[in-house]
Amino acid sequence: MTPPRRWRLAARVLHPVRHRLLPWVVLAVGIGLALPTTSGALVPVVPLLLAGQVLGVSLNLTPADFRAAARRVHLVGAALLLEWTVLPALAVLVSRAIPSRELASGVVICAVAPAEITSGLMAAVAGGDAALATSITAGSLALAAFLVPAWLGVALGGTSQFNPLSVVGELGLSVLVPLLAGVVLRARFPRLAHYRHLFLDLSAACLVLVVLAGIGPARPALLSPTLLPIVLLAGGVLLAGGALGWGLGRALSLPRPTATAVGFPVAIREFGVAIAVAVAVLPQAAAVAGVYGILMVAGAGTVAAWLGSPGLSGSRETR
Repeated sequence: MTPPRRWRLAARVLHPVRHRLLPWVVLAVGIGLALPTTSGALVPVVPLLLAGQVLGVSLNLTPADFRAAARRVHLVGAALLLEWTVLPALAVLVSRAIPSRELASGVVICAVAPAEITSGLMAAVAGGDAALATSITAGSLALAAFLVPAWLGVALGGTSQFNPLSVVGELGLSVLVPLLAGVVLRARFPRLAHYRHLFLDLSAACLVLVVLAGIGPARPALLSPTLLPIVLLAGGVLLAGGALGWGLGRALSLPRPTATAVGFPVAIREFGVAIAVAVAVLPQAAAVAGVYGILMVAGAGTVAAWLGSPGLSGSRETR
């Protein structure tokens, strides 16, 4: 195969980033395993990468979008209630049957993490209401300061010494500031709407780099004989969250754009927070959160791209 053909093939496989998260995640895992120093070098800039994820989505949103989302506060409340009750409770029950303390704690920590920051990106790629998804995510992050330690106390008892302010404060800067900046810039410069797909690719690229940064905690598990049970447990958390997110849309008979907007924040957890919590509570449990992040980005990204395909959704989010 000639070099120009290779480049064209690579372009078809990897671009646009927002629709090709699976191969990008595979590439990130490969780089992280082959060059572990790469993951370590990215850790200090993870807050900036999180901000890039939020900024890429918020540059596609206007104040009117959030005013419309505010009129559906009942959907925000339903999503938050489901997210913070059913999945954590189920994880606590399942953890009682897991003999390994590290694996049991990892399952609980993943399940009690707040909604994934890029839920708005996933909703946008799927042709859903990104403003509604972002509103639910913001509410989830706010509640995390109180509910993460509460659920850890229920699951781990007195062994949990996690200080939520150490993570929530950083997330506030990584989420609130770029969210406001993006919406203000979009309102001030309407022509930015012409570059909406580039901004979504920016968000997706930042997400892939966060996955690469998270390979560090997951690396021992990816290279160990315990990989299969970790994958099964992390995958179980992901599938359970996905079933809840899908079930909420079905139960409320929501149209597809709204169902994806409430479904993704319920379905996927913020693996960066899960890793940080695990490192603070029980470092050996961080492997579950790291593997969860790989599976979540690859799985949710693939589902979002499928839902947003023109033949299925007929939405504004085009290729």
